Amino acid sequence: MLAPAREPDENCAARIAYAASLKQGSHIHISGICGSGTAAVLVLLRELGFYVTGSDKAFYPPMGDVVRSLAHKLYEGYRAENLEQRPALVVIGNAQSRGNPEVEHVLEHKLPFASMPEVFAALLIGTRAQCRTSVVISGTHGKTTTSAAVSTVLDAAGRKPGYFIGGVPLSLSGNVRPVSQELKPEQRVVVLEGDEYDSAFFAKYAKFQCYRPDIAVVTSLEFDHGDIYNSIEEIESEFTSFLRRVPQDGLVLVCDQGGRLPETAQKWKQDSSIVAPVVLYGLTPEAQYRLTRRESREVPGQALCGQQMEFLLSGEALDVFTPLTGEHNALNLLAAAAVCSWLGVEPEKISKGIAGFRGVRRRQQVIFNQSEVAVIEDFAHHPTAVRTTLAGIKEAYPGRRLIAVFEPRSNTSRRAFFQDEYPVSFDACDIAVILEVADAGGYQGTARQVGALDVPELTRQIMRRGKTAACFRTVKEIEDFLCREIRSGDLTVLMSNGDFGGLAQTLPRALQRVLRNNTPK
Repeated sequence: MLAPAREPDENCAARIAYAASLKQGSHIHISGICGSGTAAVLVLLRELGFYVTGSDKAFYPPMGDVVRSLAHKLYEGYRAENLEQRPALVVIGNAQSRGNPEVEHVLEHKLPFASMPEVFAALLIGTRAQCRTSVVISGTHGKTTTSAAVSTVLDAAGRKPGYFIGGVPLSLSGNVRPVSQELKPEQRVVVLEGDEYDSAFFAKYAKFQCYRPDIAVVTSLEFDHGDIYNSIEEIESEFTSFLRRVPQDGLVLVCDQGGRLPETAQKWKQDSSIVAPVVLYGLTPEAQYRLTRRESREVPGQALCGQQMEFLLSGEALDVFTPLTGEHNALNLLAAAAVCSWLGVEPEKISKGIAGFRGVRRRQQVIFNQSEVAVIEDFAHHPTAVRTTLAGIKEAYPGRRLIAVFEPRSNTSRRAFFQDEYPVSFDACDIAVILEVADAGGYQGTARQVGALDVPELTRQIMRRGKTAACFRTVKEIEDFLCREIRSGDLTVLMSNGDFGGLAQTLPRALQRVLRNNTPK
């Protein structure tokens, strides 16, 4: 039986209302302050004039350095004493749970608390009277790049948007910014990446359910987050519930590609409980916003090719260039162009803004480029993301050898959910190198019990498809293998949604030593 969508309750609304009522200078404590989301909360709170303290188990660079430079006071380790000054609000990070000393102190002493998305709902989005338009970008893949692109284009067009992006955009000053108070409320726009993962231990519903969407974008819809969802139907139900919250004068923008989206979009169009118009973007003739042409184009001084594209925006053709590669990025940028067009940005400003958008850190980011050897870092971890990332790079450089290096790191990728889907994902590469899953004994908090991903078997599956493949137990073994294997002309892509044991830092240094030692005297 299909579980109902996990919607926020009156407690969520009360927490948002309370956070919105706090005065400038109020003391807010963030428990788990070094998380990517909670660190963004810190930046936002400081911008808005709050007094911010925080705690975490450690403060490792680079995030630890950022947090140290911004917080008024930090505590290493979680202790009840950290809250003795009784903050006006405690923001509890998504990694925290019952048993944490600070969590227990908050509950025992009835301190006001909230989750990260609830703080964004209160202090970044606000009410419609405070900010006319809230844009929420959702989907299994592409939401970070798309939200960063929308924010960049709006910023370049002088619209001064507020935003929260779940990565570090390379064309903006940071990943979070409050809405400009210089603008009248009806001119204000805020852009948020909306995640379908849980908000917090006390808020077991998707983060995007906390937000107020006037424009909702759905980039893709596939099974993921197997630790909280049992099926793709449950995920679809969650998105459907989210889209019902878009007002009649808003917009639901859905990609006509991406897993179940084509068929699901038709259901949404016929769902009378979704009152906003459902509009398609993508590749089909039915799409109101369409990608009609794209071709690779070399960029001087850049390791990766860009793309020259043509968009059809409500019947009007627009030539667009991007330094990013791959059809998936072309579609992400089409979504950004569609949103900005709907918001009234002129076509030439859209084209100029997209051309200036350099992407997001760890999304096809070149981290080494020397002696015709390039290393690229990417966040891909879902089979579709791995496939489209590799296919896009291979399409731009068909003559270069492509080495794919993958760490199964997310809760879902470490399990055997995609044992049979991953082999196809590596078809575009010439060599696949995969880190074995260390914690193969099982996982906490799974929605349904699934064993660990069998990486040696995955390696054999890839080899049966005619590719060279190898797996290793340690990151150091992978680094040593790559230093022996990589040769002039190779493109190596490191893919993980974690830190891959620091490989993105150690491999470039090791390759530099190898290349230096191999240079003729």
